[in-house]
Amino acid sequence: MPSVFAVILSACVFAPAFAVVVDCGEEHYVSGTHRLPTHEEAMAQCREHETAMTQTGAWRSVRSCYDVAPPGEHGPWMHGRIGVDVVASAGGDPMTFEALWMCKPTAEREMDGPAFD
Repeated sequence: MPSVFAVILSACVFAPAFAVVVDCGEEHYVSGTHRLPTHEEAMAQCREHETAMTQTGAWRSVRSCYDVAPPGEHGPWMHGRIGVDVVASAGGDPMTFEALWMCKPTAEREMDGPAFD
């Protein structure tokens, strides 16, 4: 059984060094017939998939749903990836499953760079 120190240390080492706060509006990014979920929707879907995978016993959760990296920007849109780390119960193979999200934030963001009148 791992010591408490080992568990805390591994949580610090493998946890992202940032906290993502995304306040998405209702507008969704659509490309053709594909509609990307908002950050909140993607996180909820990730939790549903993680629960479904681990309840069957085929997978063990190593790290629950998390933001893989800080959000990026594409024009007025914010985007990112949500990941979940699991290990196959049968073979012990580690896997990371990721999903994309994209939305327009509800609050206007300040733009970096010089302002011209």
